[in-house]
Amino acid sequence: MLYEAVTTFLADITIASVVEGGEKTYVAILRDMSWLTEAAYKQNLAAAVFDNSMQAIMVTNAANRIVAVNTAFERLTGYSASEVAGRSPNLLQSGRHDKAFYAELWRAVLATGHWQGEIWDRRKNGEIFPEWLTISVVRDDSGAITHHVAIGHDITERKKSEERLHHMTDFYSALCQVDHLVACRTNPQALFDGICRTTVEYGHLRCACITVTDPPHFPRIVAAFSEAADGAAIPPEEAVRTLSQDAIKAGETVVQQGGGAKARRAPLQRAPANLSAGAFPFKRGNQVYGALCVFSDETFFFDDDLLHLLRRIAEDISFALDGFDQETLRQAAESRATYLAQHDILTGLYRRNMIEEAMARHHMLGLQANAPYSLGLIDLDHFKIINDTYGHAIGDEVLVHAAKILRTAMRLGDIVGRWGGEEFLCLLPDTGPDSALYGMERIREQLASTAISVGGHELHVTASIGVATFPFDGKTMTELMTVVDAALYQAKQEGGDRVRRAGASPSIFCIGGQIEEALGHGRLVAAAQPIVSLKDGAVVADESLARLILPGGAVLEATQFIEAAAHLGQLQRIDQAIIAQVMRRCVERVKAHDAPILHFVNASAGLLAQAQTLAALLQDARNQGHDTGLTRDCGTPFVIEITERAMLRDRKAVKRHLEPLLEYGFRVALDDFGSGYSSFLYLADFPVSFLKIEKELVVRTTSDKRVAAIIHDIARLGHDLGITTIAEGIEDASTADALLALDIDWGQGFHFGSPTLAQ
Repeated sequence: MLYEAVTTFLADITIASVVEGGEKTYVAILRDMSWLTEAAYKQNLAAAVFDNSMQAIMVTNAANRIVAVNTAFERLTGYSASEVAGRSPNLLQSGRHDKAFYAELWRAVLATGHWQGEIWDRRKNGEIFPEWLTISVVRDDSGAITHHVAIGHDITERKKSEERLHHMTDFYSALCQVDHLVACRTNPQALFDGICRTTVEYGHLRCACITVTDPPHFPRIVAAFSEAADGAAIPPEEAVRTLSQDAIKAGETVVQQGGGAKARRAPLQRAPANLSAGAFPFKRGNQVYGALCVFSDETFFFDDDLLHLLRRIAEDISFALDGFDQETLRQAAESRATYLAQHDILTGLYRRNMIEEAMARHHMLGLQANAPYSLGLIDLDHFKIINDTYGHAIGDEVLVHAAKILRTAMRLGDIVGRWGGEEFLCLLPDTGPDSALYGMERIREQLASTAISVGGHELHVTASIGVATFPFDGKTMTELMTVVDAALYQAKQEGGDRVRRAGASPSIFCIGGQIEEALGHGRLVAAAQPIVSLKDGAVVADESLARLILPGGAVLEATQFIEAAAHLGQLQRIDQAIIAQVMRRCVERVKAHDAPILHFVNASAGLLAQAQTLAALLQDARNQGHDTGLTRDCGTPFVIEITERAMLRDRKAVKRHLEPLLEYGFRVALDDFGSGYSSFLYLADFPVSFLKIEKELVVRTTSDKRVAAIIHDIARLGHDLGITTIAEGIEDASTADALLALDIDWGQGFHFGSPTLAQ
């Protein structure tokens, strides 16, 4: 018997009756509906997958409104299905992505039908989390989009693992950088600063600090770094020091992991609750010397691997410090040996061999570039008598004293050494004959004016100095040394305590002789130049300028002899002569009942430094005042002009010396204002009544808008301080008009009159 398999299936039957020819007929239509069973099965299966999936699923319609979410979505976001139904997925946006990000996302979805990537979303409680998201589109038979399906899962743990791996990689990089810093071995401070910066930048820390201690002292912070520009990320100093002290005392790592745990020490209790902190001690020699302190805003920041790396960095610091100490000892020994080989033990100046090497170098440069250099050979006068009278110990003191003066008198780049016995040689690079003579004259004056205390007595030592200059006095080093020796011999033959350039007749000495002769015969006289009010042109004052009358009657202007006088120390006597003449002329004007005007006189640095000379000047003014009635009560017509260069030596001493004159009624004018850099300080320190603007600025008033603006500001400053402003060097009416428009008070220059000798 044969059996056939029987299969049941779902069917749809339609029965209809048809009457035809009076006979009723039934028609049955049978349709196989087994596909509905399969569809229902698939639908139930899809629903089960949808509901039980571990990944969050969200379905939106064509208008991108949520129509369904699964249980995993509710767990992930905190939103229930009813809370999100009909809403836009935008409610999940974290704010971390800009509009361009989402625009690109939807461009990809529409163009390719899907998108996947990392995105940051926000839970219902506001917490932001990273998610791996896949978005796909569902289309109908016509190709139109009917739904969007988004499937995502939380990747927070994966991100943390990646971040931790990144941290470890960066900390290994930090360790490599620290090894490099140790290898460079610049100095401990540079090492400390570099390690703090490196650990913060590579380790993504809040900040890093290094403390050191010298027991029993409390640790002190020697280096710190944070990414915050204002250093606000660095915890309070007390907290850092307390943390490091715990580690230094224990000799072990001290860690606070944050996360709300209470700190053991009070200062750290005031730090943020999530602040993780660690202190890693390091040694110097056999003693714990300090600690590397690091701070992170991440809770539970430190794990075993990270602690190991930070301990390695602390060990590197210990290694570097030991290396520094050993290197310091070695360098000190080498430096001492090198110093003794190059320097004279007694004076500390260079030995003769070092001077000769320097001369050879500069001579070669001079030959190559045709650049001058000068030599100054100095010999202490009567040194043998000092040794014989006071003994060699005092002689050594004299040599040390002379060496100290020479060392302080040298410019940057000058070289001075002990040539032998009581002789010293100065090498002056890029220096011509006149500058060399001036420099050596200054040294001679300092030696002669500085006393040495010997057994309760003051001993004054003088020196004879010879000068020679390449290439003017010799083309070879041998020729130069011969010339400088001859110059020194000439200085000694003339009695010592002088500077000479052998075989030369420097114009400075000729002019000096003319000045001496003129002072002795009354041929150094004052020429007065008027100072006028720019508003009405009235003469309000004059300035007395020095003129030298030669025996034949020729007149030398100040520019032709003042520099030589300054080099030879004659300015003070010139000033005294001019001031005395101005006082006499003032008395004569008063007796003749002429209109009173102010008289400006120049004062050199030498005059301002002499308190006794200024006191004599004051007494002379008082005597003249008794004869004419020009007393303190009725006003003294004398104005002392001072340049800022004259006050550079000792501002306080100048002010102290001038005070008696100022109290009597003398006034002060600050000359050449705008030619230097410290004039404003003098305005603050001195009772300046007049401000004379530098000629170089004045002549550019009409052609340079910036200069005009500067002069206008000077005028405003003067008016604010109650100071009269005076423009020097006015050559024409247009300049005078421009200065008046800029609010300058008075003017002086050839436009108003040339300096005129007193009749």
